[in-house]
Amino acid sequence: MELLIVALLGLAAYLIGSIPPAYYLVRLVKGVDLREVGSKNVGTLNTYHHVGVWGAGLVLFLDVGKGALAALLPGWIGAPDWAVYVTGLLVVVGHNWTFLLGFRGGKGAATIIGVCLAFLTWPTLIALVPGVLVVLLSRNAIVGLAVGYVIFNVLVIAAVAFGLDVLIAEPGLRHVGFAILLSALVTVSYAISIRSQLMKAIRNRSIKEVFYGS
Repeated sequence: MELLIVALLGLAAYLIGSIPPAYYLVRLVKGVDLREVGSKNVGTLNTYHHVGVWGAGLVLFLDVGKGALAALLPGWIGAPDWAVYVTGLLVVVGHNWTFLLGFRGGKGAATIIGVCLAFLTWPTLIALVPGVLVVLLSRNAIVGLAVGYVIFNVLVIAAVAFGLDVLIAEPGLRHVGFAILLSALVTVSYAISIRSQLMKAIRNRSIKEVFYGS
């Protein structure tokens, strides 16, 4: 019965993640398909380029909310603690590869932030501060996200290594594994979405080209 409950929660998380607010908002406001314009990414940044700050803010809020909801679901219904690893992973998979859009979607960054806010609240909140500052200073969200994710993982590892209960309640290796897994997932998704740009950056030996133009 426990495995069935977790499986159903995983399915629910995937379905929650599969709802693409960026696609529907831009389709409604501009009448265009985000998969065919700009970076062709169904997420906050591409929404910003086609609708503006208000639209990007709304999409960011909803995508973060999807991740948080999926991470909180197991606790709400009394599912086993490990169920959050299933729902947290599958909500991101749903966002990145939604069946509603032919298994295309976003990069998962905002949804992962939502998962982490619900599951690893303090490391996430702390990492968001320098991440946002880098975004404002560099005017590049990808750079800011990269900095934020690195700091987030360092904080989680430090919490486990030194037993910092103030950062994570009962810190363990499972927290490190989950944080690294989520970060790897968004990295792989990003790399896939810009594979042609990535190959060009490798040929030109230019790290800058990896972060700009997507």
